[in-house]
Amino acid sequence: MNSNSKELDDEQKDAVTHTGSPLLVRAGPGSGKTFVITERIKFLLKNGLEPSEILCLTFSEKAAKSIRERLEADEEIIKDETDISPMQISTYHSFCRDLLLENTLSTGLGMHGGIVSRATFLVWGVQNLDNFAFDQHINIGNNANEIIEQMIDGISNFNDELVSPKELEDWVAKKISSVDPVKDIEEYDLVHRLDNLCRMYKEYVKFKSGIDAMDFDDLVVKSYKLLSDSNYSHILHRMQKKFRYILVDEFQDNNFAQFSLVEKIAKDGNITAVGDPDQNIYRFQGAYTQIFEHFRKAFPKYKEVFLTKNYRNPKSIIELSSEMLGKDTYRTPPPAAFEAVKTEDSKANVIECGSDLAQAVYVKEKILELKKNNPDYTFSDFAVLSRKQRDGLIVAQLLVSAGVPVKYVGKTDVHTSPKAKFVFSLLRIIANPTNSVVDITRILQEYGISEQNISRINLEAAKRAKYKDDGDHAFDVISDQNVPDLSEKNKVKEIHSMLSQFTVLAKNNPVSTTLYKIIRTETNIYKGISNDNTIENYIERSVLSDIISSAYDLEAINRSATIGDFLDFVEQLVKFDVETDRGLGGEDAVQVSTVHQSKGLEFKVVFVVDVAARKFPLKYTEKQFYVPDDLAKGVKPSAAPDVEFKREERRILYVGMTRAIDRLFVTYPTQYEGNKRGNKASKYLIDVKPEQNASVDFTKIPALAAQSVSTSFDAIEILKNQKVDNTIAQMQSGQVQSAIESMMDLAKIKYFQEKKKLEGFDLGKFTIKSSDDIEGLLNGTISERKKFSRSHLSASAIEPYEKCPKQFWYKEILNILPQKQDAPALSKGGLYHTIVEESAKKQLEGKKPDDYKMLEKELDNKWGSEAARAYLYQPITKEKQDKESLKPAMKSFAEWSKANPNRVVALEHDFTISIGGFPWTGKIDRVELTPGGDLVIIDYKTGGINKAVTNVNESIQLNVYVLAVRAELQKEKPFGIEPDPSEDWKSKKIKMASFFYPEKLHPDTDTDGVQLSKSATGKADGQWFDYLVNDTDVEAAKKKLVDIKQAIDNGEFGAKPSDFACKYCDFNDICDESVAR
Repeated sequence: MNSNSKELDDEQKDAVTHTGSPLLVRAGPGSGKTFVITERIKFLLKNGLEPSEILCLTFSEKAAKSIRERLEADEEIIKDETDISPMQISTYHSFCRDLLLENTLSTGLGMHGGIVSRATFLVWGVQNLDNFAFDQHINIGNNANEIIEQMIDGISNFNDELVSPKELEDWVAKKISSVDPVKDIEEYDLVHRLDNLCRMYKEYVKFKSGIDAMDFDDLVVKSYKLLSDSNYSHILHRMQKKFRYILVDEFQDNNFAQFSLVEKIAKDGNITAVGDPDQNIYRFQGAYTQIFEHFRKAFPKYKEVFLTKNYRNPKSIIELSSEMLGKDTYRTPPPAAFEAVKTEDSKANVIECGSDLAQAVYVKEKILELKKNNPDYTFSDFAVLSRKQRDGLIVAQLLVSAGVPVKYVGKTDVHTSPKAKFVFSLLRIIANPTNSVVDITRILQEYGISEQNISRINLEAAKRAKYKDDGDHAFDVISDQNVPDLSEKNKVKEIHSMLSQFTVLAKNNPVSTTLYKIIRTETNIYKGISNDNTIENYIERSVLSDIISSAYDLEAINRSATIGDFLDFVEQLVKFDVETDRGLGGEDAVQVSTVHQSKGLEFKVVFVVDVAARKFPLKYTEKQFYVPDDLAKGVKPSAAPDVEFKREERRILYVGMTRAIDRLFVTYPTQYEGNKRGNKASKYLIDVKPEQNASVDFTKIPALAAQSVSTSFDAIEILKNQKVDNTIAQMQSGQVQSAIESMMDLAKIKYFQEKKKLEGFDLGKFTIKSSDDIEGLLNGTISERKKFSRSHLSASAIEPYEKCPKQFWYKEILNILPQKQDAPALSKGGLYHTIVEESAKKQLEGKKPDDYKMLEKELDNKWGSEAARAYLYQPITKEKQDKESLKPAMKSFAEWSKANPNRVVALEHDFTISIGGFPWTGKIDRVELTPGGDLVIIDYKTGGINKAVTNVNESIQLNVYVLAVRAELQKEKPFGIEPDPSEDWKSKKIKMASFFYPEKLHPDTDTDGVQLSKSATGKADGQWFDYLVNDTDVEAAKKKLVDIKQAIDNGEFGAKPSDFACKYCDFNDICDESVAR
């Protein structure tokens, strides 16, 4: 289905409207897969299902977001005022996390240590090699990273097949005593490799348990075990009752464990799976190649629908890609050929290039040519796709050198950012001040110390260090400044004082706190780029946030980590082949990435590069740690592992080719830099005979005439990039003269690249003057800006805008780090919500409310695990104070619950409503029904002991909640309740909306300091702020919300400074309009 059409074709309609049996939809590229899923959801809703009864599982957060946004923007959904917020549209991991957290009381399963990434555990593996006690069958040399990566991925494979450590250990014990090392040498080696894997597997499980953390595999495996455990059969029955229908997106990417989980929940075969076996390209992440066959066996009464119409690709691209894929002799061909709907056609272009550099130059020039000749094209309409991330790097560099914005999605190295380089220099000095001359030099440069003075400092340090082995003495020199002819002594002294303070800071704080303070508050590193919404500085801020996130990752596995440990951690992290997204996000830029990173996307023009031998397919390497056939639980693959590998490589090329909407360019070089022997096209291209193929325009591009260009390219580019980095650093630190000199060096490099010599270069032709457009740039009229791009907002997110639009700008537009790290108050508030919600659930089920003693007991039970991480580095007195402050809050809640005559009808109610054509989201803490039949809305507010609450009737948050509840009342089953025939919920009134501040001080207290109630309702005086709901206030708040959204769209973010507001603002240290003292 193309994006502009709203009508279903016959096959799509067949899939959308099917009833009565499980449905398997085979959806090829451009066939309208997401459109079919959203239309099927709408069909289910029209046929009586509530949004909360539908579960839609996706492979990525991006896919989940896309489906939800399409539904939220759908005209029929909006017209019918259908609230889809209760519908669970999420990844498997998000779904499983929610399932486990919802049942912690029943199972005792927790994850207070968080979900730890694969990359973090890879580093843990390398750092703990000695603990695994490997024998001679695992040979560790300089390949430790490679071995650990293979073993962690091997453990993941066993998890994907639901094979536990105990099952593997039993299998190894059985085999190891019987296998013959002579007759069965391959099996003998495998058994002993898996014996060693067992050792690491057990340590891995033990370690995660010790820090109370999980990896992503654990989420699925533990969820499956929970639903399979007869002791918790009530949880499975509850899930089956809750989700009356399941949809699975990108079905071909699911693994055995994920689909086994779905089988558990999909009662009565109420399931739709949508996918394409030809796009199965995630075997390395456990994707299960036989999953379509598994579905057919699991649901024998299934119906299968094949979507044959391709709305994306031109006819020639469909024919070429299908012909290439059809050479897979193991493939089960689709029941019919794909049909191009587009009437316009353009042949696929296959270009043979004389060298890899010629290939990169061709791609760059073709993009510039097509952009120039097609004014409607934007740079984001182009994609350059390769098999491995590093293969796109040369193209990315050439595009950047031509002034083309690039979103390079590849292996990230935080050290490449100018700001990050400065941060790591500071950290290395802190970790080892006696050997820090290089990093001290960078810091001195950053703070504008002259090159002459830096040279004098380094010369003095070299003199002191001569004939000694106790360091390079640079830190000593800047400490005493006893240097001949040294000027700027005061500035050097200030720098030394700063570095000394940072050393003390690191000794007394965890790594994450040290980093946060150095980056955010104690230097100008972050502040200097915080009042600027250019894309470049947005990226720099993102990199700095990534560094802090890495510190949190390290602390998840090593809570006593030092700065030195962090430096080692990051050093190890960048050695692993971990793809990350570093670029301009959704802005106008050419995407240069792997084919895998382009999955689910489409571009008007696609270049698939390096489609050459040894690139497509890659060299097959046998897995050292895999699940043996007699332990595997799923349907066996149809071919040997090496054949399956090559089949998948063919599919990867197919996926890359079918991303193209208008034009496709497939390129390959016949010579790679550094390789003496020539190269040829990929076997997959040779199979389709591109020179004679009617669907192809074939072209040969010779190697560049000057061979020296190719041989010197890497060295020149490295030199140029180093000089660019130096220039940027000099400009950012205000060293204008040094920056100008470096730019002259860049001019020489460019001249040399063009002329292959420096003879004739004339420095005199350069004149220094200001550019004509500098005023426009300074006024922000030329430089591209980061704009508001959120697809929805919460009512609570508007509060900062009401207080001060500039505060909203910092938080929601620029994503600026707050001045203070997340306070333990956030954990305390979350804990209060959790305890009172669980207590209220009992009332929802018709049970008596908990008394204070029961709530206090729950506080004691949960505090240790919930607060452990939040208060890990806080003073013990602070932790005790926060815990004690919740006790009177619990007592207030208990007294109110005991006297409250109302009935609980909803808790933590999620909603999405459209106001002014824009989606607003939120979560209502509690909704009650009064004895008189009216409704009451309650929002808990922890903290605010001395908070003055006025004009509650004007609260946008409470009035949006009123609108959301009104919308909910119009449903057949409001809040999931089956109404009594005698009750008319649609006409019920909302009587009151209230803020409840259970910690707020009250003048009438008992001897324990607990607030006492004077009200028959149990409400403690001074803690409740009620609003008698009326249409006038609701409409006024609604209009205010629409006006605020319009102001946001118009970029109106002027500050509203005041002594009180600025004092408590998270951004008062960077706001030049702040009046905070």
